[in-house]
Amino acid sequence: MYRALCPPSYRSLRLNNLALSLRNRFLQQGTMSDLDRAIVHHRAALELLPPCHYSRSMFLDNLALSLRDRFQQRGIMSDLDEAIELHRAALLLRPPGYSERSSSLNNLAASLQDRFQQRGIIFDLDEAIELHRAALLLRPPGHSDRSSSLNNLATSLQDRFQQGGNMSDLDDAIELHRAALLLRPLGHSDRSSSLNNLAASLRDRFLQRGIISDLDEAIELHRAALLLRLPGHSDRSLSLNNLALSLRDRSLQRGNMSDLGEAIELHRAALELLPPCHSNRSMFLNNLAASLHDIFQQQGIMSDLDEAIELHRA
Repeated sequence: MYRALCPPSYRSLRLNNLALSLRNRFLQQGTMSDLDRAIVHHRAALELLPPCHYSRSMFLDNLALSLRDRFQQRGIMSDLDEAIELHRAALLLRPPGYSERSSSLNNLAASLQDRFQQRGIIFDLDEAIELHRAALLLRPPGHSDRSSSLNNLATSLQDRFQQGGNMSDLDDAIELHRAALLLRPLGHSDRSSSLNNLAASLRDRFLQRGIISDLDEAIELHRAALLLRLPGHSDRSLSLNNLALSLRDRSLQRGNMSDLGEAIELHRAALELLPPCHSNRSMFLNNLAASLHDIFQQQGIMSDLDEAIELHRA
């Protein structure tokens, strides 16, 4: 009776809406069963939709986004590979002039960038950069998503710099991060991310060219990001760590013990925020140990060296 009264396109829409609600609840509460069920319903919705239906590109994108979410939680590459193919299919249905084309370009680029980070295939990153460039062209000044596209293209170029060492990629990334930051004033939800990203790029350039003004600016930007990531913020530990790394760099450059002392305290604070099983814990332990070793070399206090050794062993 229900099937007879509900045309396939209507039933498909209901399934899609249910899937979207389940995904939204997953994004709020992190319950994986919600995401798994969302994927099942997105698949069912897509299967019921006629190939020529005007909503097909949206349904393809929705399933792809949920699969990418699941990949980010569980690391199953087949989810990411499928998401990429679905995003490609959606993009084909959104030709130049289509209102959602920039979103499809961005989504496919983001998934390709994820795959590059897993497999290191430079072709994926090169394609992601070209797609981000195309998306940015469709998001001119005044577009609500322009800052996001500027940031995404900058991040991809920074990844390629770290892979190939081409300084023009890094210089371009810095200018794009600056442009994104200008579009994210105080009160913008993504301002702390832009501050952090620009600071990280400037630190990378300092490490290559040794221009101390880049490092000084990176430190000020990291301080500004930390002020926006108050206790309880999910990225506070990352900001503490990043500011500490830049201060340690400056202490090595200038021999300023106050920078090194502050770096050690920040590394301790960052480490305290991480649970024992956190994926960043070993890196943070190593960072604190390295700073303690530095201060031992300056002051010769054995307890600093002893602690550094214990942290390296942890």
